[in-house]
Amino acid sequence: MKNAVTFDSSLSTFIRTLSVDLPASILEDGWLLRDASGHLTFIVASPLSAEIASKIGKRVKLSMMNYCRENCIFDVDHPGVRRIIESAKWSYEYVRRSDKKNEKLTFKIRFIDRRIVGHDWLTQPVAGWQTPEPARIVFASLKGGVGRSTGLAVVAADLAQKGHKVLAIDLDLEAPGIGTMLLRSVDQPKFGVLDWYVERGINGNDADMSLFLLDMIAPSPFSPSNGVIDVVPAVGRISDENPNNVLAKIARAYLESPQEDGPELGFLEKTQELIRQLSALNSYDVILIDARAGLNESTAAALLGLGADVMLFGIDTPQTFASYRYLLSHLARFDRNDDDDWLYRFRMIHAKASRDNEQQMAFRDRAYDIFKEFLYRDLPLLDVNGKLLVTSDGKPLSPKKEFGLTEPVAPHFAWSVLSDGNFAEFDPCNKDFQMKPEFYRETYAGLIDGIDGLLNNLGEKT
Repeated sequence: MKNAVTFDSSLSTFIRTLSVDLPASILEDGWLLRDASGHLTFIVASPLSAEIASKIGKRVKLSMMNYCRENCIFDVDHPGVRRIIESAKWSYEYVRRSDKKNEKLTFKIRFIDRRIVGHDWLTQPVAGWQTPEPARIVFASLKGGVGRSTGLAVVAADLAQKGHKVLAIDLDLEAPGIGTMLLRSVDQPKFGVLDWYVERGINGNDADMSLFLLDMIAPSPFSPSNGVIDVVPAVGRISDENPNNVLAKIARAYLESPQEDGPELGFLEKTQELIRQLSALNSYDVILIDARAGLNESTAAALLGLGADVMLFGIDTPQTFASYRYLLSHLARFDRNDDDDWLYRFRMIHAKASRDNEQQMAFRDRAYDIFKEFLYRDLPLLDVNGKLLVTSDGKPLSPKKEFGLTEPVAPHFAWSVLSDGNFAEFDPCNKDFQMKPEFYRETYAGLIDGIDGLLNNLGEKT
């Protein structure tokens, strides 16, 4: 197995093998396809000559072992191929290789990664929310126990204290928290988000679902006179009365839903529909969404499918940064639009942070390293007239990274939530003083002030 092709090396080996006989123009016009079992195929936009196809087939057979089937090249008009292309979600695979002058060239190939599960992670991040829509803010983490849900509850209370109408939605179906933090047991609505996914899958999007939504929302007792906190829990009263059915519901919540016309709806598309419908029920200013921890399919829906500003919670441990390397390296596959750059909507949150400024900066530095590795682009150096700066012998100056280490607007520049034992057992329904500004303000100032800054820029997001 020393030199054998493995899953991690199969894609680069396949591309390298193809590029021996195919120029970059043909590769960029085609599609790489990896099927659910991991086998690779290349789809060309125009048929290749029999001679070239045979040469490639022999070369691939020698280099790829079991990662390619006998026929690994198809043209787009081969039966069934066009349907795959038109229905699939695809991203880009970026390729670097040397030309005849040994200069490094970069090009990109469309990549279709067919999966039994995990389709939503292939979705290009959607456009960001725009006024007059309510602001959307997702609270996410790749590890549990970092205070993500507690942070959402505190932010909801703080925004309502400032007069905002807030809707808090719990998308963590398997470890619900927001419902019990922001609602007393007597205030729980009949249904929760989990029930909506199940009923939507069985009954479809008929008129009765709009009435169902009204039984999913309950006002929080922490709503002040000048603001609103409405809550949509992951599970409602009916699940508490029938706890034996919760696991059965979870097993069905992630299933794709067939449609009479068009492709099946995945979890991401259904989540988009749910948020749209809930948003329309009231004139909310802000929607706060608690995502499930980890890299589950439901996490993809929250991070990629809602156009939200995403708070990425983590504590200062090696596990945090190892996990975020997995996420950020995947996000690097997606195109970025300078007019609506999804990367600018992501923000690291240093959870349970030390009060020592040097330790906070150390977290920021580690976050910078992984953002720089995968997502920060090289930008050419330009003069005041927009012309490329060059050296005395006419060569372009070395480019700079689009964000520097100490730029506060950068996604890696973490907002801190201080470590505070007073929040270790967060139970505001029985300890309502925990939701008082004088109690939480110092601990959550970094997160609160950061989100205030987002909302103060509402007028710029048009």
